[in-house]
Amino acid sequence: MASDFKKTAYCGLFCGDCIPSNEALFEAVDELGKRLTELPVTRYASLRAAKNPAFEDFPTFMGVLDEMRKIRCEKPCREGGGHTDCPVRDCAKGKGYLGCWECDSRRDCELLAPLKEFHGPVIEENLDTIRRCGPQDWSERRGKHYPWEK
Repeated sequence: MASDFKKTAYCGLFCGDCIPSNEALFEAVDELGKRLTELPVTRYASLRAAKNPAFEDFPTFMGVLDEMRKIRCEKPCREGGGHTDCPVRDCAKGKGYLGCWECDSRRDCELLAPLKEFHGPVIEENLDTIRRCGPQDWSERRGKHYPWEK
């Protein structure tokens, strides 16, 4: 797959799987936020709350939409997306690696430890797969690595 390398993060995650990179989601968030702002929904919700207490949470809902906009990732890790100060990316690039799969110390790497804690053994599995198949043709073999996918 031609876009595999472009969407392959240095750590072995695949940017196409990540919620912050889901463009359709953020288009919907933007559209919903725009519509709710254009209409007097805040006032409507405050009036509706008298008969339906769920509407009391409308300001929280709007806050969640605002926070969703903040997590948007508009480009893959390899092009500077994701965390701007990613120590894994900095380390791999500093060593001249295409990714952690080239590093013989990756199994004991302290920089990968937080990712392994969150994503589980799939980090190692993906790195092994990329090492074996190459970063251009591995994504069809990748494991599910987000807790909400299981």
